[in-house]
Amino acid sequence: MSQPQPSPRTPRFRKRSAKMAELVARQIVEDIVEQRLPAGASLPSETPMLEMYGVSRGTLREALRILENNGLIRVRPGRGGGPIVGSAEPYNFGRTMTLFLQMRRTRFWELVEARLIIEPMMARLAAERRDEERLAELAKAMQEHKSLQTDDQARYLSVVQNFHGVVAGMSGNGVLDLFGRALKEVYTERVIAAERSPARSAEVRREHEAVAQAIFDGDGPRAEELMRAHMVELVAGFRRSYAALQDEIIGWW
Repeated sequence: MSQPQPSPRTPRFRKRSAKMAELVARQIVEDIVEQRLPAGASLPSETPMLEMYGVSRGTLREALRILENNGLIRVRPGRGGGPIVGSAEPYNFGRTMTLFLQMRRTRFWELVEARLIIEPMMARLAAERRDEERLAELAKAMQEHKSLQTDDQARYLSVVQNFHGVVAGMSGNGVLDLFGRALKEVYTERVIAAERSPARSAEVRREHEAVAQAIFDGDGPRAEELMRAHMVELVAGFRRSYAALQDEIIGWW
């Protein structure tokens, strides 16, 4: 009787041609993840890495440049320098994403619409998956609201947009968290550059407080409803204050 044949392994990556430097960059990331190296941890110097990955100096340096350009590592110059682990920050992800959005001629209002769609669901998940550490982070964010002065546009946007970032993190979903925060970063970066005075500041604080309270109460449907209403107002305010940006093609920063 013939022995059953083992099932073929599912390929980890879609088959495609890849430069050796990309393969090395991928392996470096896998090693960082498998070894649980934190941001700021030093990676081996060039000579050991050449031996580890069995590639030329040029290929290794190109691989490191790929990772550095995406903010996943930093290379310290000079004596005693070398590559260190970066962090998968939403800011860096958002910056890379803007390249693709620009190439696809994506308009700024589409980004605003995307936030309107996903943020209410993240608020609901935040309320339903209440995490004590994250709740403390939310409480801190709301405390910052109380001392907020609206005459500082950059500070105002930083505080109110941080609230949205905290809620995204509380969703408990890594994909939603990264995309939600990245969209927020792209929005904030461009709106700060537009240099408009804050509008609806008192209303925004009250709306944030209401969403936060629903999250503290663990009321998912209420948190979703309140966040959707808040985002609808944000879209309306955007159209009033930043009308010139609506059809602007998102650009790379």
